[in-house]
Amino acid sequence: MPLRPHLLLLLGLALSASAQEPLRQPAPLVAETAEVTASTGGSALTLLAAQRAEEFGFPSAAVVLYRDLLAQPGGDRASLTLALATALMDAGRFDEARMALDEFVGLKGPAWKLRSGLLAARQRDFAAARTAIDGVAVDDLAAGDRGWLFFLDGVLADASGDPGKARSLFEQAESAAVSAMARARFVLAREQVRLRMGAVDEALAEEARKNMDRLQGRRAGYSFARTYAAMLDALGRSADAVGVLQRQLLSLPAEEQAERDDFQLLLGLIGGADSGPGRIALQNLLTGGSEPVKQRAALQMLARASGAEPARTQFRRELDKILTAAPAHPILDDLLLVRAQLALATKDYADAEADARALLDMFPGSSRKAEAYGVLTTSAWEQFRYRAAADFASKARDALEGPGVGEQRRAELGVLVAEAWFRARDYPNAADAYSAVLRNIPAGFSAGDLMFQRVLADIEAGRLDVAVAQMNEMATDARFDPINRWQSEWNLARALQRAGRTTEAFDRVNALLARGQPDGALPGELRARMRWLQARLSLVAGKPEETVRLADGLAGTLPAGIEGTLERDVMSSIELLKAEALFALGRREEAVTLLQQIRTQFTRSDAAVYSIIVEAGYYAGRDQTVEAQRLYTQLADDFPDNATYAPYALYQAALQAERRGQDSNLEEANKLIERMVTRYPGSPLVFYARLKQGDLLRKLNQFPQAQQVYESLVNNFQSHADVILAQLALAECHNAQSVSDPNHADRAIALFEQLRDRVDAPVDVRVEAGYNLGYLMQRRDQAARAEAVWWRDVVTAFLLDERMAARLGAKGRYWMTRTLLDVGALFEQQARFEPAREAWTLILDSGLPGASLAKDRLARNATRTAAP
Repeated sequence: MPLRPHLLLLLGLALSASAQEPLRQPAPLVAETAEVTASTGGSALTLLAAQRAEEFGFPSAAVVLYRDLLAQPGGDRASLTLALATALMDAGRFDEARMALDEFVGLKGPAWKLRSGLLAARQRDFAAARTAIDGVAVDDLAAGDRGWLFFLDGVLADASGDPGKARSLFEQAESAAVSAMARARFVLAREQVRLRMGAVDEALAEEARKNMDRLQGRRAGYSFARTYAAMLDALGRSADAVGVLQRQLLSLPAEEQAERDDFQLLLGLIGGADSGPGRIALQNLLTGGSEPVKQRAALQMLARASGAEPARTQFRRELDKILTAAPAHPILDDLLLVRAQLALATKDYADAEADARALLDMFPGSSRKAEAYGVLTTSAWEQFRYRAAADFASKARDALEGPGVGEQRRAELGVLVAEAWFRARDYPNAADAYSAVLRNIPAGFSAGDLMFQRVLADIEAGRLDVAVAQMNEMATDARFDPINRWQSEWNLARALQRAGRTTEAFDRVNALLARGQPDGALPGELRARMRWLQARLSLVAGKPEETVRLADGLAGTLPAGIEGTLERDVMSSIELLKAEALFALGRREEAVTLLQQIRTQFTRSDAAVYSIIVEAGYYAGRDQTVEAQRLYTQLADDFPDNATYAPYALYQAALQAERRGQDSNLEEANKLIERMVTRYPGSPLVFYARLKQGDLLRKLNQFPQAQQVYESLVNNFQSHADVILAQLALAECHNAQSVSDPNHADRAIALFEQLRDRVDAPVDVRVEAGYNLGYLMQRRDQAARAEAVWWRDVVTAFLLDERMAARLGAKGRYWMTRTLLDVGALFEQQARFEPAREAWTLILDSGLPGASLAKDRLARNATRTAAP
């Protein structure tokens, strides 16, 4: 399913600490299609969860997951339909399985024929079963299906009166199983075949009873007892069958453990795993059986009966007792995974992870490692711990072994790894992972979707040159479908625009539109959106005349498919863009008139509301802060229910008040901020508004109140992307109060040290923290420590290191200049004139701001050193 970012992000609201950048004009149709990322990883996770559920005896849960996947657009519908049919057969829902096969679309190959044959045999239509698999060879099937072809051949041999051949084929089926649990499914299926014997009458049953009685206590007698019980069940006398089996179990010698396993398994099949004697028999088989394969069969039956409450909780308690008993159970690894699966179903992540980790610790060489890592992956993903999910999915992929299913599942896990990195915002790793996936795309996944994600990961990583190169290379790839291609170009053009590369973005959009696409290859709204972007970029590129021309052209020739509400959205966005162009051309009256028309013609639309922001922004740009503030406040008053624009307008109104600079203006700004955060507590602007409120309080010399604001941000927004800015502001607030209270100095030092050393903090923040830390040390007369902080921890670490220096922004460069000026002054005070000159010369050599100050210091230093 597509992941749709918040509207503020779609509008391009990338707020800095001061959050003074205006909201960008709303693009038409963004709610439907802009900057969308397809959740290919979510689909991969669901698919793997379905496969794991079926493997461990929860076919009903698998059915739900497969149907969820089929309800989504795209995907390998043929493979998903076959998987759904298999899960329905395992769940005993044979009519639904037949319907799924009948609804199959595509080539009905060997896998479809095999399932059709199994269903026919289940209905005892052996002729149809033979016809279905006629010509199907073992090598035509995936590894997981091959055993079932042997099994079906065995069923047909048994129906033809050749029990010896049937037994051999059943043994081949078990040998072909791809896992221990799959082998247990064949044992279970073989017993179910025994119960679905042919025509039975009372005379045959009576003969079987006599043989049972005649051979009582002997191996042949045990076999006749099971045959007699199966006949009674076939005659509808299941209660009598249960009684026969119970009596046999009571009289069975202790040394006949293998026979006891067979009786208990048959009793579970006839009596049922839900409750009563059947469930007790299966529990006993699971707890004390002698053959692991039959214990796994019992485990699967009990799991199937525990798909819902209260049976699920009861089963978990039963597993708890088995797992805590001594000695360790022979199928301990399977028990741990089934219990982990039950825990996942109830979102009990701690228990699920504990069982998965226990398996990995106790059985480092287990063939179940991939499933254990799968549990950990699902748990991490569902808790939004995407970095951990990427790590676990990678380990699951590495642990997958065996023929057939391994390669497809490894490829599916590759998709999951890529999206987990993307969701963790580790975009470089995500881009690399998507590249790997594109070299081996799993069946059922769209190459175009994955290519879209690959480009988007590079864009989010800030690697625009790489993204451009990728786009140019993939443009010639036939797998890059037009919709994904154009959406990727949209994202790239917007990113180039934000990076100040507007001309390049404009050229790419122009070239794309000039090439065009055949009619019907693209939705009309996508064409309209790209043409709107073309006009938008022309304005940003300083070509407002071109903007007016493009806007008029788009308004006059809307692409096909744009009508109704969609037409209203497009037209209002175009008119809004044209008004901005008119402002840029100095045609204010025309622009204001057009904005008024938008408000009248498109009442209460996003464009109508945003038109007020455009007009207010015009006045704000000309320092007419009173009029700008009035318009922003008017928007909040007239559209209080607009949770996107109203809080933004109040925030901007506060900024206009702040710009006038008097204490009364600062207090007014503070009230507007308080009004905004109180009325719209869920707005993503709240963090930045509170940050601004702290700044206002500091300007008013209300440092204790500012400190409370910053502490609240640090405590309540711990996972916010910009919480580091609040920590820096808190440190500076303590620093300002340290003159009169040494305790504040200690707290400021601790905070500045943390920020300087945080590798995840922006370089500019680390440099600013380092400067302030050195300043505090100098103020405490700790010159040596101040020198070490300034020269070693700031200058050497962030300026002399070319890699770090390249990441310095405007603020970082400012604080680096402050650091070099002050460390040079410190050297000068110590009569260390050469190091002082070196510090000030670095300002000039590095092109830092403050060159005139550096030259003055160097000139003064030269005069002093030249004096006698």
